[in-house]
Formats: sequence, structure tokens, C-alpha cells
Amino acid sequence: MTERVSLSHGSGGRQSQQIVAELLAPFTRRGIGPELEDAALLPGGYAMTVDGFTVSPRTFPGGDIGHLCVCGCVNDLAARGASPDFLGLGLVIEEGFSAEELRTYMESAARTCADLGTVLAAGDTKVVPVGGVDGVLITGCAFGRVQTPHPLSLGNLRPGDHIVVSTSIGRHGATIAASRFNLDVVGLESDCAPLWPAVRPLLALDGLRCMRDCTRGGLGTVLCEWAEGSGVHVALDEESIPLSPQVRSLCDVLGFDPLYMACEGCMAVAVDASQTDRLLALLRASPLCGEAAVIGQVTGGEPKGMVSMRTLIGGERLVDMPTGELLPRIC
Repeated sequence: MTERVSLSHGSGGRQSQQIVAELLAPFTRRGIGPELEDAALLPGGYAMTVDGFTVSPRTFPGGDIGHLCVCGCVNDLAARGASPDFLGLGLVIEEGFSAEELRTYMESAARTCADLGTVLAAGDTKVVPVGGVDGVLITGCAFGRVQTPHPLSLGNLRPGDHIVVSTSIGRHGATIAASRFNLDVVGLESDCAPLWPAVRPLLALDGLRCMRDCTRGGLGTVLCEWAEGSGVHVALDEESIPLSPQVRSLCDVLGFDPLYMACEGCMAVAVDASQTDRLLALLRASPLCGEAAVIGQVTGGEPKGMVSMRTLIGGERLVDMPTGELLPRIC
């Protein structure tokens, strides 16, 4: 059992998995725990998700905490094939925080909602004494109707399925890292974007297996969760994984692995191989997904429940969930 909570428990990696299991134990023992997907599928054909946002800095190239909150909630619903119909927001604000700055974030969130047709349906505001929080923390809860003919879940994965990413990886995490370390990387900005418009056309594909928003822990963590949760082997090809020169150079300087860098506008998708070409064509029709690519496949090989990657130099290595905290407060 965890004795003290550390920053590594918020990394999205192995320690996050551990503490989430401990926190859910009272519910799972009673048979009322959630499934561990991006959003929950509810009776009646609905889905919902809850997500908290603590990003630092609150404004970054490509977005801010208000835009990020809406995108994060929308993308969690999109990963289960659900439309972003309604949003709830909860704000915890530090006493003395700039009201003008707060209005800027709400304007950003409202603009993103309006573009999607998402309605702000509920909310809550709390103010705490100085030092109670760092500025402002925002929690979002999103609700929508499932648009898929069958549930999307990692349990659908089958040997032979292709693994696709919708765009280049790691841009959000790299952007936050550059801001934190005062590094000027020309052309680098977060991929923070709502993916529902890009994902919606995919939902009619019978061979669509599952999707996952590659946020904390990045692509590597998502694929480890898929392999472990479904008992399959996932084989990646490093050369096929789209990676911008800016992200590559920043990771080289800081010693980070791009596989574990957070994304906020990148979806991992598993699809029956017979429908891969159609899926890629649909994704690439979106201005957000021009770099969509097949990066690997599900196999029936060994070791089951694990991810391997053929490297750029022709070798092969195992990909595991990250341990420790690379960069706290990236979302």
C-alpha cells in the first residue's frame, strides 16, 4: 500500500496505475467500480468522463488551461465514440487571483465549446485562501451520446489489428517542457485540439476496435495499458512513428523519450487491417491528422501483455510503462 502520495503518482505511468487501483479498491470490492477506459459507457447509450487540469504554465504556445480542459474532456468522450454534448466545469480559485486572467480562460473554453456545439450545463466555483492552490485548478465533466454501432474497448483487440496514431506524438509535453526550462524551440507548440470532428467519420467502420487519447504517459503508456489489459502483444516500428524535428531535438537535449511525452490532440487507434487504408484516408481529411500513420500491429506472439518496438537501428526493445515523474503538471 502507498504510504505517501508523490508526484510520480500523477505521471500517468506505473505509479499512477498503482494508486488508482488503491483508490478504486473500496468500489471494486463492492462491484461498483468503473471500467478503466477514457470515458464510461452508461445505460441508455450515453457516455461520461471527468478530468482535472493543473497545467503549469497556464498559458502555453497552442493553448491555455481553459482550452485544454474542454479538449481533454472532449477527447476522452471521442475515444469511446461519444459526442461532446454537455460540459460541467468546477473551478478552485486562489484568493487574490487575477479576475481578468480567469475571464481569459473562460473565454477560451467557451470559444472551444461553441465550435463543437457543446453546451455548458453545470458548474461550481470555490475560492480558497492564499496558498490553498496554485492560482486556479479546473475540473471538467463531459456527457454525450455514444455514436458507434458497437462499444469501443481494449477488449476488442485481435491479432492482426493495426495500430494507428492520428498525428505526430509528444508535442504538448515538449511544449510544456520548453516553457518550464526557458528553451526557445522555433515552431514548437502544443497539439491541444478537440478531436471529435476528426474521429466522428471513423465510427461507421465495422473494424474499428478501440481508441485512446494519448495524454499523461504518452503513446507508450497507452499501448502498454492496451497490451496488459487485453493480454495481447503489440509490436511497434519506431521508424513509422511520426515525430516532429522540434520534439525530437528537445527530447535529445533533455534526455526524454518521446514515447512517453504527453499529447493533447493525438489519438491512438486500433483497427482491423482490412480497413486501415479507409481509416487513414478519413483521418487525413482532417486538418489535425495529416500525419496519421500505421505504427505497428497487434500480434498473437510473445511475450503476451507487453509491447515491443523495432528500433531505428534494427534492434528490438521492450516498451514498458514509465516509472517516476518526467514532468509534473503537464495537463
